[in-house]
Formats: sequence, C-alpha cells, structure tokens
Amino acid sequence: MSGKRTAQERFPEVIAAAVRVFTHEGYRAARMSDVAREAGLSEAALYRYVDSKEGLFVLAIRHALLLADMPTEELGEHFPLTPPSLAEMIGEAREFVAVEVPFGSLAAALGQPAAEDPAAELETVMRELFALETQTREAADMIERSARELPELADLLNVGLRRPVLAALTEYLGSRARSGALRATPDAAVTARLVLETLTWFARHRHWDPDGAAISADLAADTAVDALLHALVPHAYLEGRP
Repeated sequence: MSGKRTAQERFPEVIAAAVRVFTHEGYRAARMSDVAREAGLSEAALYRYVDSKEGLFVLAIRHALLLADMPTEELGEHFPLTPPSLAEMIGEAREFVAVEVPFGSLAAALGQPAAEDPAAELETVMRELFALETQTREAADMIERSARELPELADLLNVGLRRPVLAALTEYLGSRARSGALRATPDAAVTARLVLETLTWFARHRHWDPDGAAISADLAADTAVDALLHALVPHAYLEGRP
C-alpha cells in the first residue's frame, strides 16, 4: 500500500500554511510561492488546490472563522477549488455573525429580566466570550493584519464582528446594573469594551507578547474572569465563592 497522501488529506495543511503566511505577511505582500513553501509544496502544486491568491485567502478566513468545516471526505476530486469572492465572503461572515450574536448564555441572559446568581451568570458569559476569542484567534489575527491594507476587512472586523458582540454585551451589562445585580459603572458601553478587550488580550493577544505567551489558557481565562467579576459584581453576590 502506498504511503502517499491524497490532495484531500493534505488540504487542511495547505489552509493552515495559508493562515500562517497571511497572518505574518498580510494579504498584499503574501505570495502563492510563500504559502507553497510553508506547506511543503511547489507553487504549481498549490494552484492545483485553489485557482488564485484571493481564493486561498477567502478559504483561509472561512476555515479559521469556522464558517465552513470543509470536510475533506466530501471534496472529491473537485480541485482546484473556486471559492466565493472576498466581497461575497465578507457578506457571508456578516450573516454568520448576525445569526450567532448574541449566543449561548449571553442570549439566555438577555432573555431573562433578572439573574438568580449574578456572579455565576456573568462568569458563564465571560468564559464563553473567552472561548470564542480563543476559537477564532487565527482568523482574527489574519483579518487584523490584512485590514491595514483592505478597508473592507477593517469594516468587517470592527463593524461586522466586534460591534454586534459589544452591542449585546452593553445591553446585558446595562440591564443587570439597572436591576442591581451588577455594579453601576459610568457607561455600560465603555464597560462592555473593557470586558471584551480584557478577554481578547488574555485569549488572543497574549500570544504576541513574549511573556504573555507563557501563560496557559486556563490561567489566562481564570485570571481575566476573576478580575472582571470582582470589578463588576457587588460583594454580596461574591460571598462564599472561591
């Protein structure tokens, strides 16, 4: 039996290599030859997978954002792939966010007028946000790097992705502060940004800091969540917690 792997089997490695190159170089400077070298392929072999740099970039973002799982067993022999355009992918990402935000415990909290255990509720919301930032780290890093060159990506990142999360978090923090379940702060929207940026740094940006990269994911999550809980939850609701 031959040990040679099929194109379908190698495809996830090609996409992973594209993510690394686009994150490091940005869209404009990255070349197909750079991705091919990173993936251990010839440039000609790379073009057998996807027919353009824009197409490869779109596939990398879609994969990293989990917009498409791309099961390799269903790809068949349909290489080279012709993904949607960058503009179409941006529209797809916006639709994805519109459906997914608010999500999980944040959506559940927004649907409840009061919290039985404000500290537990806020902790669950923040840990889910931390997990989301961790899960989409590669995509966010790649988009942030290329957004310097592509205004439409900057708009996707700031308006299409971050703004819906901040809006939902602002509504949640404001409603819980009005009920007394959380501390009243000078401005709910600014507080929401503080929460999200703190979680983002510990989930994502610590990897770009030589010292921060040494912090484990569990310790990063525990530290950020603990600090924010003690900043936002009245002392009475924290009594008895570890």
